[in-house]
Amino acid sequence: MDKESILAGLNPTERKYLDTVQEKIYYCSYDQTYDEGEVEWIFGNKIALKELLNNCNIPPKYWDHIVSLLVCPSCGHSNFKLDEAVGLQSNFDKEVEGHVEKANKIHGKQIKAFEKHLEDKPMLGYQHPFGRKLFKEIQQESLPKTAIKGVFYRARTVKSAEVLTSKKMYSAPRGRPTEGRFNHSGQSHLYLANDKETALREVVSTEDPLIVWCQKFTIKTEVNNILDLTFNWSNLSVSTSTLLVSLKVNEAIFKSEGNSEFWRPDYLLTRYIMDCAKNAGYKGIKYNSIKSYSGYNLVLFYPNKIKIKAVGNPFIELLPGIAKADDELSDIM
Repeated sequence: MDKESILAGLNPTERKYLDTVQEKIYYCSYDQTYDEGEVEWIFGNKIALKELLNNCNIPPKYWDHIVSLLVCPSCGHSNFKLDEAVGLQSNFDKEVEGHVEKANKIHGKQIKAFEKHLEDKPMLGYQHPFGRKLFKEIQQESLPKTAIKGVFYRARTVKSAEVLTSKKMYSAPRGRPTEGRFNHSGQSHLYLANDKETALREVVSTEDPLIVWCQKFTIKTEVNNILDLTFNWSNLSVSTSTLLVSLKVNEAIFKSEGNSEFWRPDYLLTRYIMDCAKNAGYKGIKYNSIKSYSGYNLVLFYPNKIKIKAVGNPFIELLPGIAKADDELSDIM
């Protein structure tokens, strides 16, 4: 019997016991670091499951069944054993949780209203209070910024028998790109990924096998003044910008499911951010990949002014279980 069926079959008492224990768990051993094979507990207040069950007044006869249904909300680990330990919410976690709630309370409704405003008047973002707030925050460099150099990758789906050269793996000429997450229609920005796997995932979605061109690039001279919109929950603290937190919570930067061929409302806010960043003198934007858990993407506003070099020739990758090209990158290559 699958887990959903088991959960559906719980009686009210079992359900109450499970919920009581589950809501107290924030981390497990798989979220921690390891030193010479030993777990170094750094996230959450460590407690043995037996002790937690006892503290929650769960009768011992239910222990094994309840433990088998627990899930770590941080990493998704399941199939717990009774002799394992878990992490409870720490004071730091409580502070961070309060910070997230505060950020969303301050900006959440404003973001939604601004998105609606942009759908109706995409060229008048500054007319909206949140548009002015975004402009000011970026202009005053209140959001994080970073510098980049090193190896990056770019991918394009194979659409013909043409063998692509390295030259064609750079950004498309001005006038050709369709609108993307951080470029207006016709605007020639260069999108890169920090590793090959992320580059491949960004231009395709899942289903059927697909052939993809991939090019390795290197940026040898450090490029500074990159707006850093990457977000990692594990690095979140009360000092993290409330604006950045709220943009993440509301998925304002990372969504794309509302886009269609000629109408891409999910890119209106990100393109407004891009305009503000260019106006403030930023050279590009670093942001999380929505296709890769650990990867990130980079968009460079002025690639012709950066010393970026192709490494070798483009190469072919056959991706099993991958289907159509994703609109965000495939049309702007």
